[in-house]
Amino acid sequence: MRELLRRLARKIAPTAYGKLEALNMVQLSSSLSSAEALQLRDRIRELEQQIHEMRQDNRRVAELYDMVFDRLREDNPLRGAGE
Repeated sequence: MRELLRRLARKIAPTAYGKLEALNMVQLSSSLSSAEALQLRDRIRELEQQIHEMRQDNRRVAELYDMVFDRLREDNPLRGAGE
């Protein structure tokens, strides 16, 4: 049955099927073990979490800057001296 499907796929979409076969060969010949793949996946998750935390920190810093500048505009001691 598989061979029939393969022949049909080669006739219907030879380019796409050829690319799938090439991809399958690359995956089979890859020296990356499943343990290494899992380690890489975990490392990617860690890095994504760190990026998320940095974005939150940057957002907090920007909010604090805005709050400080708004406060300085409202309570500017030099504004009354010039008027």
